[in-house]
Amino acid sequence: MYKILIVEDDIDIAQTLKNQLAKYGYQGSIVQDFDKVLEDFQTYQPHLVLMDINLPAFDGYYWSRKIRQVSNCPIMILSARMSDADQVYGIENGADDFITKPFSLEVVLAKINGQIRRIYGEYAVDAQARILHKGNTTLNIDTVRLSTAENEELLTVKELRLCTILFEAYPNVVTRQQLLSAIWDDETFVEENTLTVNIVRLRKKLEAIQSSLAIQTIRGIGYQLSEKQI
Repeated sequence: MYKILIVEDDIDIAQTLKNQLAKYGYQGSIVQDFDKVLEDFQTYQPHLVLMDINLPAFDGYYWSRKIRQVSNCPIMILSARMSDADQVYGIENGADDFITKPFSLEVVLAKINGQIRRIYGEYAVDAQARILHKGNTTLNIDTVRLSTAENEELLTVKELRLCTILFEAYPNVVTRQQLLSAIWDDETFVEENTLTVNIVRLRKKLEAIQSSLAIQTIRGIGYQLSEKQI
């Protein structure tokens, strides 16, 4: 069942959306604390987000940016403000589509279905190339998840970049410079310690999902993804 996170402070609208989603086989969750939208996102791990713009404290553009720092999950903006400038600003802040208030529930469902098919389903482009399998572990690049049959973990953007390189290079060694280049941020200098911290986090997530894989440190060179030795 696909999960939808509803970030909408009008409880009547939010509940109507949740009820309608349930009729079509989607599982909806409504954010209750608008200071903790990102925390709710990371806990719930939705496949799509419905994001209102006018929210208490921080607006929907702010939360869209925060979500984009950790996930490629589709974000659909809900707003009565849908001028060309609003839509451009939304795209620049990570939105994938827009729904103008007042909206038709049929249009909302059609747009959600379209996003789900495009990202996860029958219309996904090169779906197999976006899903990498090694050992008992799967890396889904589009949903930004690392999983086994037992469990799954949501990755940050930097963790996803590192994990993708390690999976694609398997079982070869990847140099520290290659990995540093992958997590380079145009706005900030990336220190060597940043790489080390992210590798440690990836190792913990592999352990958490009971992966058969391990990240080995190859002294003086870099890292290698390999099967654990039994």
